[in-house]
Amino acid sequence: MKQKTIWMRYLFFGVFSIFILTINIACTEDSEYIVKADFIYFNDTNYVIELISSAKINPNSSLKISFEGEGSKTTDHNSYVPPYPFGDGTVIKYDDIKCDFLNPGTKAGRGEGPSGIQNYEFKKISERYYEFTFRFTEADFEQAENCN
Repeated sequence: MKQKTIWMRYLFFGVFSIFILTINIACTEDSEYIVKADFIYFNDTNYVIELISSAKINPNSSLKISFEGEGSKTTDHNSYVPPYPFGDGTVIKYDDIKCDFLNPGTKAGRGEGPSGIQNYEFKKISERYYEFTFRFTEADFEQAENCN
């Protein structure tokens, strides 16, 4: 009887240890979290801006693209990548007069103009939810090349 009592104590201790270890691993794991972003593009020029995705932004207007997906607990503003249409081979047309061929960079989200997250103003709305703003200006128009 005494041997059965000792065995039960070890069994209880073993099961309890496995339970605590499982909870500890689950709590420290960087599980997936919902991340959100609103990307707002302001056209501060006198030209209609056409993106390669056929989206257009009229003069002195804006375009909003909302995003929701999975990310980590430590997601911050530098973790985001601007949404399509600002991926590889992006062309921005200004009234079909001038074209801006953006270099997407060697790392996702680190390119020129609206293809690089570092070129946006950002505002933290809440944990893992940001608002990013990019402004197309007359200087952007002036730097663009003539469309062929």
